[in-house]
Amino acid sequence: MKTAAYSSLPKLASALCIAWSALAGCGDDDPNGTTGAGASTSTSTSTSTSASGAGGDGGTGEGGAGEGGAGTGAGATTSSTSGTGGGNTSGDTIRFIGRFDTTKPEGPRFSWAGSAIVTRFSGTSISVRFNDAPTAPHSNFFQVVIDGESKGVLKINAGEGLYKVAEGLPDGEHDLLLHRRTEPLVGVTQFVEFVPEQGEALLPVPPAPERRIEVIGDSISAGYGIDGADETCPFTSDTENNYLAYSALTGRLLEADTTIVAWSGRGVYRNYDGEVAPTMPEIYGRTIADEPEPAWDFSSWVPQVVVINLGTNDFSINVPGDAQFREPFTSAYAGLVDTVRENYPDAFIFCTIGPMLSDSYPEGAEALSRAREYIGEVVKDRTDRGDERVRLLEFPPQDSAANGLGCDYHPSVKTNQLMAEQLSEAISEELGW
Repeated sequence: MKTAAYSSLPKLASALCIAWSALAGCGDDDPNGTTGAGASTSTSTSTSTSASGAGGDGGTGEGGAGEGGAGTGAGATTSSTSGTGGGNTSGDTIRFIGRFDTTKPEGPRFSWAGSAIVTRFSGTSISVRFNDAPTAPHSNFFQVVIDGESKGVLKINAGEGLYKVAEGLPDGEHDLLLHRRTEPLVGVTQFVEFVPEQGEALLPVPPAPERRIEVIGDSISAGYGIDGADETCPFTSDTENNYLAYSALTGRLLEADTTIVAWSGRGVYRNYDGEVAPTMPEIYGRTIADEPEPAWDFSSWVPQVVVINLGTNDFSINVPGDAQFREPFTSAYAGLVDTVRENYPDAFIFCTIGPMLSDSYPEGAEALSRAREYIGEVVKDRTDRGDERVRLLEFPPQDSAANGLGCDYHPSVKTNQLMAEQLSEAISEELGW
């Protein structure tokens, strides 16, 4: 897994964070790649936000969803924050899917892939105002899903802008989901407001589903390179597509809210090629991925399923020998599982083996066999101690000849689909979904 793009990205500015609520995703498969949802929440009370459609004609937008535009909005809108139940308050017109920092009066901020914003509106068009802080030379991208169907991709420019999300729709009521396709290393986005067309309004959104899944991972879970032509392309934010990643697809297949906490190049004990940066267990508790404080409030949104897909970067390049590596890796992995179990006592935990692991690369490292043995050891230890809600799940090595490859040898669209089907079946088997 190449990470030239990872280490060169500047750090994001620090800020205090609180999380918002877990909300439902929507959308059907699309030939160009579309699915999934993120999920997460914050406080256990309903809160208002100034995500009002004040209107105006500032800013420009670009992307598959249309050019930036102008509009006038309807007065102040409300957005939900849900507790462990994951629902939204009656009358809420905006729902936030994922970990959102709500401390800024201008609007909530977010950075994890799969974070999404849901609304319902009347009329034939709608715009959205974002204030984006991407890391050069990248841009953030959103999948636009209207009435359950993909309607293109929205590219967000640096700074504040008003973007026409949809126009020319049949007159009436419509559901909208904006799903962030790009991961934390691309930068932080701030949602400011939805702007319906003049004379129209935002409407109460449907309730969030009862099913909730959390995925903890790396580039595979983030959706790195899914839209790339083949394995020869490097990382670019326009080829990253979390909406088609197995993590988001699984949530859609099971009609579950899905929080995706994933960052390319990060490992359990060591990052890709030993890169000096916090590992996933160190950043797992953050609201904004690159900002340490405050800690995420795990009690605010409790999933029934947690999927851990880590270890690929630990076994990437210059892998230490067994005598030097087994104990620190298994200790770090067990510590992460302990954290998950402490925060979610009743969740079913899947410890997975990723499809990029192989005994042929790196040469002599026996990466797949060792990862299987190490992670299996952690799972066995927990089950031996009476934890019956933890299971080892191995994704088959990717078949490049049959299913193709994404950028830098990452899983293709087809491989992600197969992973989602396998994981969904395993979850259904254990939980009866």
